Amino acid sequence: MELHEAPEAYSRVIHYDTVKEVQVRLTINTFRGIEYLHLRKYYLDFDEEWKPTPEGVAMPLDLSNSREMFQGTGRDTILSGIKELDRRTFFRSYTGFV
Repeated sequence: MELHEAPEAYSRVIHYDTVKEVQVRLTINTFRGIEYLHLRKYYLDFDEEWKPTPEGVAMPLDLSNSREMFQGTGRDTILSGIKELDRRTFFRSYTGFV
């Protein structure tokens, strides 16, 4: 069994391409006694089951890795929210509409 084929303890679809029938998932699994965090591409097989591909990234799940990843994604989410609020404020101030 390969690392990307180990059973998942957690899985969340973070992107779904309906045209190509491809998903990107954030998953956690245990392989040879070590927990891993994955961002991995999945495909729909002929039996209509989602299967992992070797395409993706896996890293041991530890405090340092997960903290850095979540700080980075949290910061980007907050910044995109601020940009959206700035856009709404700008639009509202000039038109009166949101």
